[in-house]
Amino acid sequence: MALIARFETNSVNMRNFESEYVYREYPKWVKLADGTDILVKNEDEEAAAVSESTVEAGYDNLRDALMQEAKALGLNPHHRTGADKLREMVEAARKSSL
Repeated sequence: MALIARFETNSVNMRNFESEYVYREYPKWVKLADGTDILVKNEDEEAAAVSESTVEAGYDNLRDALMQEAKALGLNPHHRTGADKLREMVEAARKSSL
């Protein structure tokens, strides 16, 4: 005669995996042009923070323009190189080509 355990567990699933995941974009951390992080609560705050930081730092499209100029001069800068370093590379390449 074999013993068969017939019982129900008394535990309850305390984690509710059945609920839908709701993505919320805000609040979120935004990295400014000077490298500092700021917490924004909505789209307006993000737009204001990013536009102020790019205007203050002068990074509007400067980095992209410097990247294109560096590639035109035959340099191969890393894709994460900052505007200051790109400016130095371009100036050094111009001086060496003269």
